[in-house]
Formats: sequence, structure tokens, C-alpha cells
Amino acid sequence: EWSTAFTDCAKYLNGRGVGARYDGTYPGSTFVGSCAPWTGSGANFSATYKAFLRRFWEAQVTAFERGQGWIYWTWKAENADEWSYSAGLNYGWIPQNPTQRNYPNVCG
Repeated sequence: EWSTAFTDCAKYLNGRGVGARYDGTYPGSTFVGSCAPWTGSGANFSATYKAFLRRFWEAQVTAFERGQGWIYWTWKAENADEWSYSAGLNYGWIPQNPTQRNYPNVCG
């Protein structure tokens, strides 16, 4: 199982009120960067970030399909569209047809 998220910035992902490792709010973690550009509504994601999410989607699907297949982490996440399959479909970084590839050689 996997998602297109590359951070742990989703609300409640690490537990209620615990915080995220990425922005240093998780106990014992150190700041990597702000969560603001990488989480929230897909309507606010930049075109560059959406293109990254699509490439990341395709790389993971390609890799997992070489093994025993894949299961996406979650259908819908609150306030964290990078974790949401349904939001990915809606905003276009996950294709309606999961066999469609914009980056067919993403894994080399």
C-alpha cells in the first residue's frame, strides 16, 4: 500500500494533535520544510506539484505492478488531497484509467 504523498503533513496521520515530522511539529523531529505547499486542497496545488504527483503515481504503479500489484492507501483524506485517491482522480494526477501513462519510462 502507498500514496502519492511524500510527507507526513496530513492532519491526524501521526495521531490526533501529534504533528508532522516534515515541519518539525512531531515530538523529537527536526524541521525539513513547511507543509503548506504540499498538503491541503488539490485545487491549491501548483501545476508543477500536480505533475510531480502524476510522475510519482506512475513510478509507484509501475514498480508495484512488477511485483504482486498495489493497493492505494486511502480513498479520501480530510484536508490532505495528496493522500486521497478520489482527489487525485478529480484533480488529474491519478488517471481515470490506471493503465494510462504520461511518463511510460519513469522507472528507466
